[in-house]
Amino acid sequence: MHDLIANRIRSVLDEQRLVSLDTLLALGDGLREVAGGNFSGNTLLPLAGELREFQMPQPIFRNSERDQWAAGIYNNRHTELQMHTNLAKIIKSPSSPQQLAEARGQLAPFLRDTLVGLNYAYYEPPGAQILHHNPLFVRSHDFAGDTVIGLNRLWQAPQLFGAGSPAGGGAHLVGSLADLPYVLATAEQDFIAPQNVQALIWRELVPGLLTNAVVPRWWNVSPNELHAVSLFQQCGEELLAASAQNEELRKKVMNILPDRMIPRRSERVEQALRSGHLAEMLSELMPADTFYLAAEYQRRFPEETNSFGPAGHELAALSERYPKEVNWERLSRDFGVPHRVLAQSYARELLNLPPFPVFMGYSSRLLAETWDSNNLYWARLADEKHYSPVMLNRLVPELTRRMVEKIFATDFEDWPALLRAAREAGEEFRQGKISALSGNDSIPRP
Repeated sequence: MHDLIANRIRSVLDEQRLVSLDTLLALGDGLREVAGGNFSGNTLLPLAGELREFQMPQPIFRNSERDQWAAGIYNNRHTELQMHTNLAKIIKSPSSPQQLAEARGQLAPFLRDTLVGLNYAYYEPPGAQILHHNPLFVRSHDFAGDTVIGLNRLWQAPQLFGAGSPAGGGAHLVGSLADLPYVLATAEQDFIAPQNVQALIWRELVPGLLTNAVVPRWWNVSPNELHAVSLFQQCGEELLAASAQNEELRKKVMNILPDRMIPRRSERVEQALRSGHLAEMLSELMPADTFYLAAEYQRRFPEETNSFGPAGHELAALSERYPKEVNWERLSRDFGVPHRVLAQSYARELLNLPPFPVFMGYSSRLLAETWDSNNLYWARLADEKHYSPVMLNRLVPELTRRMVEKIFATDFEDWPALLRAAREAGEEFRQGKISALSGNDSIPRP
C-alpha cells in the first residue's frame, strides 16, 4: 500500500514534468563542490539534462492575439525562465565560483515547482484529471497574483482562474497553498459524472466530500480501532432494537439522539420505535447517528451493560482491554473529518451536529463538514471484509468517488440523498461490483 500511494504521487510529478527533488539537491551539492575544486562537473551533466526535459507546448496564440483576447491577465515569465536555464552549458565551460553560485540560484524555480507539486500530488482528489493532463497546472500556480489584474487577496486561500480561457494561460490557481485540498477538489469535481440526472447539491457538497476522503491517512490506525468503529455502529443499532421493546431504555435513547437531529426528525424516530417500524427507521439513520448513540450511552450509563447485544458486549470487552485505542478522542481524531469553515482547522474531528442545510457562497461547505458518516461507514465495510486499516488509503477515496456519482438530490437540503448514495456504493462494494476495488491486483487481504 505504501508503494501504491507513492507511485500515485510519482505519477502526478511525472505528468506535471517536474524535476525530482533528489536531482535538484544533487545538482545543488555538486555545483558547490565544483566551485570548491573538489568535484568534476562532467558527472553533473546527466542531472543538468533533466532540467531540459520540460518544454512549453506550442502556443496556439501569437503575442498580438493573446494581448487582444486576454490582455494583461496572464504572463508565463516563470516557465520561460526555466526554459532558458542551461546549466549544462555553464558546467561545460570554465566558470568562476561566483558563476557557479549563480547557477545554483537558477535551481530555485525548479525547486519551488517540485515542492508545490508534492503538495498537489499528496492531496490529489479521486478521479483527478487536470493533474494528469495539464502539465502546466503546477507551474502556473500564482502566489503573487501576477496573472490577474486587480487581485488584492494575495496569500489567502487559492482560487481557480482561467478555466476555459486558453489565451489567458488556461486554468491555474492564484493564492497560497492554504485550503489546497478543498480547492483542488473544486477544480476536479466536474470530471466526475453523476450517474443520475438530478444532483442539485453537487457543486455545494462534492468538494467537501472529496476533501474528507483525501485528508485522512490511515497508517497509524490499529485493527482494534477499525473493529471498534464497526462495533459502535452495530451496538447503536442493537440499542435501538432493544428500545423498541423497552420504554425506559427508549427514553434514554431519545435523550441522546436529539443531539444529532432536528426536532422533527427525532420525533419521527421515536414514533417509529413506538410503532415497531424498526427496519424502516434504521434505514433512515446515518452511521454517525448509531456510532454516537453507542458511544454516548456507554459514557452516560457505563454500568448498564444488560442493554447491549452481542456487538455491545464485544465492544465493552474491547474497550476494557484496549482503552488507549478504543476511546472517543482517538476514534474522533482518526475517523473524523476536517472542518475548515466550522472550526477553522484541518484537524479531523467528529463534531456531532445535525447536518447543516446548504447555502450558496462561503457557507455552502457546511453540509459536507457536518456530514461525518462516510469514514465511519467505509471503516465498517473494511472491517466486514477483514481488510487491514491501511487499505482505507485506497478504499476511502474510491468509495467516496462512487458515492458521489450516485448522489440523487431533489432539493438543496436533501441530505438523505447522501445516505442513499453511500449505502448504494457500500452494497456494490460488498458484491464486488466496483471495478477499481475488485480484481486480483487491487487490494490484498491479510
